[in-house]
Amino acid sequence: MVSGIVLPIKKVNSLVDTNIVVEIKDEGCKFEGLLVAMDEYLNLHLEDAVEITAAGRRNLGCVVIRGNNILSIAPLN
Repeated sequence: MVSGIVLPIKKVNSLVDTNIVVEIKDEGCKFEGLLVAMDEYLNLHLEDAVEITAAGRRNLGCVVIRGNNILSIAPLN
């Protein structure tokens, strides 16, 4: 087995307590917020979340994003 492989769940777990951007499948929108917690299904709990769409930005506060709807997760610079 190759020792340099990092599993996606471990990579996302390392982002807990940091600001991230989550892109959603089929919706054409993104969410920015502080990643508070996650589980083994990559369900995400974000605080101070902001929804970003073509229409603009909308403050949402606390949100939970279901893991099977996620297209990408990235740290916010």
